[in-house]
Amino acid sequence: MKSKIGLVLGIIVSLILVSIDSTFSQEQALEEPEQQAVLQAEPELLWLWGEVVSVDTQKNEILIKTPDYETDQEKEIAISADEHTAYENAASLSEIKPSNTLTIDYTVSLDGKNIAKNISVEKPEIEPIPLPESILETTPETAPEAYPEEAPLEIPPEG
Repeated sequence: MKSKIGLVLGIIVSLILVSIDSTFSQEQALEEPEQQAVLQAEPELLWLWGEVVSVDTQKNEILIKTPDYETDQEKEIAISADEHTAYENAASLSEIKPSNTLTIDYTVSLDGKNIAKNISVEKPEIEPIPLPESILETTPETAPEAYPEEAPLEIPPEG
C-alpha cells in the first residue's frame, strides 16, 4: 500500500515539474521575438572622438579624423546630423569649424550611414598668461619689501 502511494505521489510530482518547465519555455518563446524586435528597433550607440576635417552644411555631414585603436593609425569617418541630433557647446552644425575637437555619440543606420545622436564641441583650454621675466626672476632676497620696517603703520581715525 505504501509503495502504491509513493508511486502515485512520484508520478504527480513528475507531472507537475514537467508542466512547470513547459509553461516557462512557452513564456520564453513568446518573449524572444519581442526582445529581437526591440534590439532591431534600437541600434547600438557608438562613440568617437576626433578632429573636424570638414563640415558640409548642405549635406548635414561632418568628416572627422579619429584614431583607430585597433590599427594604431588615424582614419576619417563621415557622420551625418539630423533633426534629432543634440549639440553641446554649439547651437548647430554651422557653428562647427575644421580643427574643432568633437566627441560624438552615433548609430549606424540599416543602410550603413553614421547618424549623430549627440555632438559635443570641446572647448579649448585657456592658455596661461605669460609673466614678464622680471617677475619670474624675482626671489625673496631681490623682491622689494612690501612692508618695510621703517614705515609706521597708519591707522585711520574713527569717526
